[in-house]
Amino acid sequence: MTLWIVFGVLTIVTLLAVLRPFWWSSKAATDDLTGFDVEVYRDQLNELERDGERGLINDAEKAAAHNEISRRLLAATAKAEKAANESQISKKTSNAIAGLTAIGVLGLSGYIYSQMGQPNLPDVPQQQRIENAAKNQDMPALILKVQQFLQKNPNDIRGWKVLAPALKRMKKYDEAAKAYARIMQLEKPTPTLLTDYAESLLLGNKGELTERVKVALQTAMKMDPKFTKAGFYWAAALQQDGQYDESLKVWRQLMTDNPKDIKLQMFAQRQIAAIKNQKGKMPALDKDQRQAAANMTAKDRQEMIRSMVDRLAGKLKENGKDLDGWLRLIRARMVLGDKKAALGALEQARSNFTDDQAALAKLKEVQEQLNKAK
Repeated sequence: MTLWIVFGVLTIVTLLAVLRPFWWSSKAATDDLTGFDVEVYRDQLNELERDGERGLINDAEKAAAHNEISRRLLAATAKAEKAANESQISKKTSNAIAGLTAIGVLGLSGYIYSQMGQPNLPDVPQQQRIENAAKNQDMPALILKVQQFLQKNPNDIRGWKVLAPALKRMKKYDEAAKAYARIMQLEKPTPTLLTDYAESLLLGNKGELTERVKVALQTAMKMDPKFTKAGFYWAAALQQDGQYDESLKVWRQLMTDNPKDIKLQMFAQRQIAAIKNQKGKMPALDKDQRQAAANMTAKDRQEMIRSMVDRLAGKLKENGKDLDGWLRLIRARMVLGDKKAALGALEQARSNFTDDQAALAKLKEVQEQLNKAK
């Protein structure tokens, strides 16, 4: 009796989920579509304008992204209007359809189960599931079947190529990485195999950038510098490793190579902005400097940073037209708690850009930040 109650509740819940669209008005459906598509594209346009104003992207990148977002916005708006015009089913008719469907499904399912149902049957044995895995599209059983086959045929490349992506889809990332590694032992590695291997390692280690991941991605990029998936992970790896200049190059190249991939364009723009913001906070340390800083006292580390900032100031005396350098210097002075020196650097920068309105606008933004700082 308990089993019947459970099945009844599940049936009712399922029917409510399936029939819910009949109780929605066409206006509600249209509003949902507009809210999901149109508003997202509008927000993206606004964000793109803000990025342009802050100088985070150049005019060419902005124009390409703006055109693609606008095209999708128009398409989404037209789709929403078409859906509203085509939706003519009245609420009364919808309720009638929903009611008849519910009665029909409940009645038919009850009749069929009363004639054919056998709730006391035991579970299907694992071996039987494995034998019928492909026929029943039973992914866990299919994986077991392939694994059993590979235990007897460890050099069968086709089996490993079936197993590796299946394990990754099942979120068994460590096993998937081992399967991809085995494939590359049996045949020459390709950019795709190397990237899938690196991706599985990253997902299995919750994004931790290990040496194996670096080597796999670097090898994939050397084999095919324009392979998008490898480039995406390689740019992120460089960024995580603090190699900001190299990461910027890869992100920008990805945008150039994939002008119509709006999701990639927007993601890359955010990463570029994040890198510029990070670089602007303090001059970057190279590998030797980072290692030396790790063994210093807090006072010595502060002195080392001050010397780096002073060297940056010296370079700007030689090249006063380096706007990014001036911005880094001003922010670095503020990070060191020397507001007076930061204001002095700001005035020096202004004197070098008296005829450059764009540069003066950026320096004005920095001045406003300085004025707010204590």
